[in-house]
Amino acid sequence: MEFKLHYKTYPFKVTWAAKRDFKRETGRGLWSTIQGILPIMANNPEMSVSDKMQKVSEYIDCVDGPILLWTLAKQCNSTLQLDEIVDAVERSGWRPVGGGEYAQPYTYVLYEILHTLDKAYELEAKKPKKDLCPS
Repeated sequence: MEFKLHYKTYPFKVTWAAKRDFKRETGRGLWSTIQGILPIMANNPEMSVSDKMQKVSEYIDCVDGPILLWTLAKQCNSTLQLDEIVDAVERSGWRPVGGGEYAQPYTYVLYEILHTLDKAYELEAKKPKKDLCPS
């Protein structure tokens, strides 16, 4: 899995370490924070995308948002620094940009991550689990 943020692609994965690090940094749960974006987007069909992004930024601000992105991405790149993600978030601005998949704000990137994770876990749920301790 990967996300794009200010002209760079970041591979990411959800691990126990990512959950622990996000909780340690913000006091918030990673899953509940990501899942909280869905009702904002789904329950407001009449709102413009910019207004939805504003609601997402009220839910997860420009401090916790980059931390969430960083904790996910550093699972694939242990040398990744939070400063790089913060800089990309700042440069990407606050509203979606037409035709620029790399220039979207962190709020939109988080929404895309939500859908990526949802699809991945839906596929994973359909696979039978192998016996961990065969008899």
